[in-house]
Amino acid sequence: MNQVRADYDFDAQPGSGEMSIRKGEILTVLRGDVEGGWIEGRNTSGKIGLFPESYVSPYSGPPAVSPPNLPPAPVPKPPPVQPSRATGDDWGVSSFHPPPASYPSVNNPSTQSQSGSASQINDEFDDEWTDDDENEEPALPNSHHAVAPNDVRGAINRSQSAGDRAGSKVNRNINRFSNFVKSGMEAYVLGESKMNGQPGEKHEIVSSSNMVQWKPIQQYYTCTLGDKIKKETKLKGLKSFIAYSITSSLRRIQVSRRYKQFDWLHEQLSAKYIMIPIPPLPEKQVSGRYEEDLIDHRKHILQIWVNKICRHPVLSQSEVWLHFISCTDEKEWKNGKRKAEKDEYVGGNFLNCVSVPQVKLDIAHVEGQVEKFQKNVKFTEDATNVMHGRMKEFQKVYQGPVKSNWQKMAHAFSSLGQTFNDDHPKSGKLAAALNVTASQYHSIGEEFDVHTRNDMEPVVEALFSFKGTVQGVPDILSIHKQAIQKYRENQSKVSNVDAEKIKQRVDSISYSVLAEMNHLNSEKIEDVRSTMGTYLRKQADFYQKLANQFANMASQYDF
Repeated sequence: MNQVRADYDFDAQPGSGEMSIRKGEILTVLRGDVEGGWIEGRNTSGKIGLFPESYVSPYSGPPAVSPPNLPPAPVPKPPPVQPSRATGDDWGVSSFHPPPASYPSVNNPSTQSQSGSASQINDEFDDEWTDDDENEEPALPNSHHAVAPNDVRGAINRSQSAGDRAGSKVNRNINRFSNFVKSGMEAYVLGESKMNGQPGEKHEIVSSSNMVQWKPIQQYYTCTLGDKIKKETKLKGLKSFIAYSITSSLRRIQVSRRYKQFDWLHEQLSAKYIMIPIPPLPEKQVSGRYEEDLIDHRKHILQIWVNKICRHPVLSQSEVWLHFISCTDEKEWKNGKRKAEKDEYVGGNFLNCVSVPQVKLDIAHVEGQVEKFQKNVKFTEDATNVMHGRMKEFQKVYQGPVKSNWQKMAHAFSSLGQTFNDDHPKSGKLAAALNVTASQYHSIGEEFDVHTRNDMEPVVEALFSFKGTVQGVPDILSIHKQAIQKYRENQSKVSNVDAEKIKQRVDSISYSVLAEMNHLNSEKIEDVRSTMGTYLRKQADFYQKLANQFANMASQYDF
């Protein structure tokens, strides 16, 4: 068997299938074809595990002897490869296999949940929406072990550096599926990103009155989902799906898009704009898929989603987004789709599309701002979860016990009215008044049910979107923190000129984070102001209507 010598120390992560090695240690190679830059090997103690290929070099000395009768330690099998959603189910499956390590799964709220049950294959949200004759390159795997705040699966190869890594082993991170590495952000910080074409987008960050922000939108526009939602079929009715019509005020063009196309767009935006938390799409629920209330619920959340995209200074100008809301020609749609999927300026490379102020940033000051913001994000997430839970509970109570109790009271009034059937002159009037009261109480029970849908549900939907957006922020701040750490690691290992270049690129990341922090704060204020103001006005109208009904009922007894 081949042997290698460790050139550097490597510390394994517990429970990951990795094996710690020390500089100068001789290791026996058991498998050298593990994807992702790993080697499976055995040390002189007989332990088996994975270690980075770039941390070792070939060794031709005397063979290492393992202790006898020591069974090899089991290595976890690699997880099954899932095709990426970024390019569709029928466009090929990658042969990439991650190293056989058991990494913790990190669930991202901006990434939509999926079920693997066979019953969902023909659901309207899983229909194949591309032509079979499209000859696309194989998609990358949907690794369940990837630590990714904004889904970067479809952009790994596009954003990683193509440069030689052997010359900078000590200064680089070994790829443990870290999003900082996988998204190309590390390559950007170290100046190793290599792009062949020119960026199609240009964005600017400005600073005024001690406030860093994305350059404001020059032309605001809106997008509206139509009230009429079409149920369409394909394959002679074997597949069915829901199509939503979208009309933008920018071009006055109506397009029809399926949920899977929204899902594809979400992945493209998440992969490209790694420093921007993309709002969540509605959940992929299957039960009752054509029930009017469920379809309406999804449409409302999609409307919130497009509203947030239109209000964002960067996302609203995104090429792939503008293509999504304006393209009606099938051939042009395919060309634009391919262009987006082959975009090199995604992940870390997107920073090459952003111009920032020339003023150098004080890292310690920036860290203080980010830390304060991060604490506020945690408080906001907790408070939003509480509010979301309370509103859902209110809905259940109003739709269940409250509605039921009002209608039980209606029955009680009706029963009482039936007792006034004697010949007394006023008995008939009182019976009529009680019957009116019973009818009104029954109607009020129904109105509480309607109130939850018309007045409370919009709040729940807005909180869902806001909560999902906020939950993506900590991972973005983590990438920023790793960028600063990378600068500090290399500051004393490279020339002053190179260190200054790294600092400039880290400043670009910091400016992007500060600009996005400002946008999120502005959105938070507007979201809460608008949502709660509208809700409370509807509450006032609802209870004013009830007050009028009670006044009318009371007048029935004036005889």
